[in-house]
Amino acid sequence: MFLRPATLACCCLLGSLATVGQAAPTAVETIDMWSGQVKDATLRKLAPSTGFIADKQVWKKICLAWRPAEQVPKVDFAKQLVLVGVVPGPNLVLMRPSIDKKGNISFLVAGTKKGGPGFGYKLILISRLGVKAIKGKSIADKGVRGTVLIPGKVGSFKQHTLEIKLWEYDPFLADVGAKLIDRFQVEKYQHQDGRETATPFTVGAKLDPRTDRRYYITIFVLKGGKRTHIGEKDGKSGLCNVLTNGNPATVKIIARPVR
Repeated sequence: MFLRPATLACCCLLGSLATVGQAAPTAVETIDMWSGQVKDATLRKLAPSTGFIADKQVWKKICLAWRPAEQVPKVDFAKQLVLVGVVPGPNLVLMRPSIDKKGNISFLVAGTKKGGPGFGYKLILISRLGVKAIKGKSIADKGVRGTVLIPGKVGSFKQHTLEIKLWEYDPFLADVGAKLIDRFQVEKYQHQDGRETATPFTVGAKLDPRTDRRYYITIFVLKGGKRTHIGEKDGKSGLCNVLTNGNPATVKIIARPVR
């Protein structure tokens, strides 16, 4: 069967349009990369199931566990992300991430086949620019999740109120107060000394965080409107910053009596 020149040209044009309409994913540019092997296989559980790291607390924890002899590399999580790949045994990890036109990054994790204990890892630093999701998982944090812990050494109380508030503010406007975004409350809140009280919470689940804003939460236990206990991130004093600018979406809060 022979095609006329005009028909052949038309077919070629349609083929070209189909190729453009189905643009193949492009390779993701690597800013930096770290890899190695860890002998303790139990530390593999620290690898995030999402395949990426988006906050500095998780990054620090993984680096200290997997790379204890090295300094924790500086990462600006407001502008960057870290892709994570692990394989069993003391093997090299093979990863080639790509991004599609919708901003979704995909990658498969493979490795060499050397037998032995432990696991191999690869950490790839990339830019957040243009990235909407990784393996179909949105990189936008939805709300703040965590647990409020009241140690057993804290005295007993009952008929109190646990109140957690999420606040938003503009870091460039010092004379404008923070805006209340959401609140989480537990009425008839109680605690028994000698036992740890653990209360999971989520606040701001409907929020779409703005990158030009900053967020923090306040945690108090109240009695008749008066603050009796305060919650602090990891038991350390200071503002509990969350969500943007590299701050976490998951926190552990430890409460203590108000001094």
